[in-house]
Amino acid sequence: MAGRGSLAGLLPFGDANDIVLQMANEVLPVVKGVPVLAGVCATDPFRRMEYFLRQLETIGICGVQNFPTVGLFDGNFRQNLEETGMRYIMEVEMISMAHRMGFLTTPYAFNPDEVAAMAKAGSHIVVAHMGLTTAGSFGAMTATTLDDSVLRVQAIADAAFGVNPDIIVLCHEGPISRPLEAEFILKNTERVHGFYGASSMERLPVEQTITNTVRE
Repeated sequence: MAGRGSLAGLLPFGDANDIVLQMANEVLPVVKGVPVLAGVCATDPFRRMEYFLRQLETIGICGVQNFPTVGLFDGNFRQNLEETGMRYIMEVEMISMAHRMGFLTTPYAFNPDEVAAMAKAGSHIVVAHMGLTTAGSFGAMTATTLDDSVLRVQAIADAAFGVNPDIIVLCHEGPISRPLEAEFILKNTERVHGFYGASSMERLPVEQTITNTVRE
């Protein structure tokens, strides 16, 4: 948000869950007849998660996903997060709680084990996350390839269907930043239902439109 890369949500620049509430106050009075979902930082040690989800429900949020997510971290740092109580399983538990409360649940998963856990938690939709978006003025330079994404998305989808054959599986970001790349993934995978947009929907179109208009 605010023109910053999404990894900013994983660093100590602000209270992610409080920012979601602030954004909801801007969005919900304007949006009519369209479901609004919230990103929930489930590893937040200063939130009672059930109470926070009730807050979201009260103001009109109807669905949640696990963002910011520790799933974007890897290596020793990720291992240290897991070892010190800031674990991906907390995101799974939040999704399970939200499912029981009646929210639409659309969590990010980064590998087959994570998606299986999310499917068991009752997720309605699981999103195979391929990493940061690579396109645009400050897109990531390091990312998986489209061909590798096909294999990763399919592996995640297969694991999800192994738990729940009726679950909806979407692909997300990394090198999949335009309709052309999304079409490539969908044509080369089986039973992947669609694409879940973030930067590709709300940042890239704005960048391109403003740039082209100024040039004219």
